[in-house]
Amino acid sequence: MKIYRFIQYYKVQILKETFISASDLEFTETAKIFFYDINNNLIETKKYGIINVDLIYQKILNQEAIDVSRCYIKNFSLSEYRKLNDLPANEKVNLIDFTAVDSIFESDKLIDFSLSNFIGSKVDFSNTHFGLGNLSFQKAEFGDFKVLFKGTSYSEGNNTFQYARFNNGNVNFDNSTFENGNLSFVNTYFGDGNSSFKNIHFGNGDVSFAFSTFNKGNITFDKSIFNGDEISFSKVDFGSGKVDFRRVFFGDGKIDFEEISLAPKNKLVFRRANFGSSSVSFTEAHLSGCSVDFEEAEFKNGKLNFFKVTAQSLSLNHCFLNCNIDMRIDECHTIDISQSIVHNIIDLNPGLTKMNIHELNLSGVRNMGDIFIAWDDNHVLELISNQKSTSLHEKAEQFRLLKEEFRDTGRYIDEDIAYVYFKRYELMSEYELAKEKGLLALILFIPNFIFQRLVFDKVGLYATNPFRVLFSIVVVNCIFSLIYTFFYSNVNTLTCMDNGVEMIDKIFGNLYFSAITFFTVGYGDCSPLGLFKIIAPLEGFVGVFLMSYFTVAFVRKILR
Repeated sequence: MKIYRFIQYYKVQILKETFISASDLEFTETAKIFFYDINNNLIETKKYGIINVDLIYQKILNQEAIDVSRCYIKNFSLSEYRKLNDLPANEKVNLIDFTAVDSIFESDKLIDFSLSNFIGSKVDFSNTHFGLGNLSFQKAEFGDFKVLFKGTSYSEGNNTFQYARFNNGNVNFDNSTFENGNLSFVNTYFGDGNSSFKNIHFGNGDVSFAFSTFNKGNITFDKSIFNGDEISFSKVDFGSGKVDFRRVFFGDGKIDFEEISLAPKNKLVFRRANFGSSSVSFTEAHLSGCSVDFEEAEFKNGKLNFFKVTAQSLSLNHCFLNCNIDMRIDECHTIDISQSIVHNIIDLNPGLTKMNIHELNLSGVRNMGDIFIAWDDNHVLELISNQKSTSLHEKAEQFRLLKEEFRDTGRYIDEDIAYVYFKRYELMSEYELAKEKGLLALILFIPNFIFQRLVFDKVGLYATNPFRVLFSIVVVNCIFSLIYTFFYSNVNTLTCMDNGVEMIDKIFGNLYFSAITFFTVGYGDCSPLGLFKIIAPLEGFVGVFLMSYFTVAFVRKILR
């Protein structure tokens, strides 16, 4: 487990003793610094060589390499350097091979690296502490080499890297800690190198990467922690690298990923991330051809917004969804919410969005909230039927889930349709299971399969359509009437009908007999003879069954 090094404040003691730095520089004075945490506990005590900023300014003027490792630097300011040397206020200042490993910077006002131009072969601020005063790398430019800020720590001041350019070298801020100041990377340019912000504690200040640009490198914030009121990645161009926010803790601040963009065929990963109780917005994110992965992420009672998002796939599987999710997406081939727990609302009703979705996977979802989805408007049948990775049984369970959701929200027409497809896919699943068990099991199952398809499904759509049952009753009556007509003979006859009657009278007579037999009226004026003695009881049984079926379907409709 990462233990973050929070420096709440520190004390400086100036000693009149010699200090030799890591680069073999000798200083006549030593700064003994005591670092304390928020509970006034001493974290550690370290000694640094005290270097005068004038010496650094002279090295800059002489275009010499600068190494101030393990040094205490007070009031460093490139703005002051320009004034001292009569340079224009907006002129870039070259810093050659700038190294400040395990150093400490502080200022009465501003630690100022603004408009610096880092050249040479390296920039290394590893394990350095930026103490008293705000910090500015505004409009700083770094060459095509590795830039190290790993292990750095920052006190109460605000820290800005606005409009900085990191060009094509790798950028590393791993294991850094910020306290309460705001951090800004607004309009910062990251080139083709990798950008790593792993294991960073961003403190309680706001963090903004708004309008920043990344190119080909991978970007990772793995295991970082945000606790500010606002975390903004609005309108960031993440380039063509993989973007990893895995296991990030976002706190309860507002989180903004609106209108971000990522090159096609890349991944935006939030696996096992923890989102707080405020809003998380991906509104109008441009992620065409990209996959967005929230697998096993946890969302509290805020709002998650995917309004008008364009992406290739969106995965929220195995998530704890205690938030209101606006999933009115413009275009997404696959949405996967499988095995997740829904405690709030998921809104899939199209509204003002295109909702061009090919697959929606709800298998294994435990729904304790509401899923707002419309059968026709969302093309639910296609969304589930198109799934290539789910079995027939899993598809059936998804229709069952939606059937219950439609019932709970009073959408009974959609409930009936979902129930029909639940039963159809359930039957097909049982058929496939019988095939897997062998030929004997399949032969034994086929009569059951035919009966359910013909009687339960075709006749009455599983008791969801009483008018279809009524129509089936009429059809069955006519079929039996035709049987009596075509098989009529001297042996197979009815007692109420003479052999010499006209065909039209024979048809109406048989229809009458079929009706009173079907409805089990039994007037006694007409009795079957011959083969009709077998057919008539069979029709009576069918009649009792279909009338019961009609009663169930009709009462079900009326009661709702």
